[in-house]
Amino acid sequence: MVKKAIKRFIFFIAFILTLPLIIPTWIEAALLGKYSERIYGFCKELLAVIPTFIGAYLRLAYYKSVCTRIDFDISMLTGSMIAHRDTIIRKGTIIGTYTIIGYADIGENTICGARISVLSGKYQHGRPDERGGEEEAKEEYTRIFIGANSWIGEGSIILANIGTKCTIGAGSVLMKEAPDNTTFMGNPARKVNIK
Repeated sequence: MVKKAIKRFIFFIAFILTLPLIIPTWIEAALLGKYSERIYGFCKELLAVIPTFIGAYLRLAYYKSVCTRIDFDISMLTGSMIAHRDTIIRKGTIIGTYTIIGYADIGENTICGARISVLSGKYQHGRPDERGGEEEAKEEYTRIFIGANSWIGEGSIILANIGTKCTIGAGSVLMKEAPDNTTFMGNPARKVNIK
């Protein structure tokens, strides 16, 4: 009980300290819409570099205040950032160092190792056949769903949904959906049976 009260107090202090970043982000969203993210982009990069538990609490306070849903009991280590405000991260989740979360919905108790990229779908920079023409390629953002109690290994790149209780091996590039209770490894990631 005391530990929880101390955490809440530290969070409150972090919220006060990040208010000069939160308020302009709210104003940007209100005036320009939730997809305008210039101020948000500046703030997320600024907060990403602050080390130790101080940075973790500052990031938590900021993201909890400006994103769609960020639960209180998550941990975002140094260098980690959420690329888009319309992101959901549920309780018990750990985001490893230098991990970038795109447009995502992450379930409870998921562990993301270091240097992971959760992209906003396969075509966030347009489709290959659209690039290089006279018209600009149309960005297509797709929300990536990651189920509860999953583990994603260091250096993985996630372009598809992950079910609950899944394991994605370190260095994997997941391009096809991983169903519940499966393990995927490799580049491109393939389902493997581990005994």
